[in-house]
Amino acid sequence: MQPTPPTPAPTQHLRTTLRRYLWAYDYFRDVTRGTPFEQEQNYRYNRQMGVHLPAFIRRWAFLTLVLFSIGALLEELLQLVLPAACCYVTGTWSLTIAIQLMVAWLWLKRFPRLHER
Repeated sequence: MQPTPPTPAPTQHLRTTLRRYLWAYDYFRDVTRGTPFEQEQNYRYNRQMGVHLPAFIRRWAFLTLVLFSIGALLEELLQLVLPAACCYVTGTWSLTIAIQLMVAWLWLKRFPRLHER
């Protein structure tokens, strides 16, 4: 009797992997929907998931740094203004996401309940 070979693990697409690595919003629940009890439960869940936000903030901050560095390299050394501008704009977008995540993290740490009574 031959042992059965292990089944290969399903592969993920690079796009899916990058989205899970960078996009924090998929890990949180909407607290504006449902009954007040469900809203409170979703907020409690979001507070528990908030411990992962600093890792996402670091990833987006690093991406911002890389994009601005590439932009500076393209602009100063290679005199390519348009690609540098694209890097700066994309870097600004990633900085905006990092700031949004920082605000969300501080909010979840500061306010333990959804509605103060």
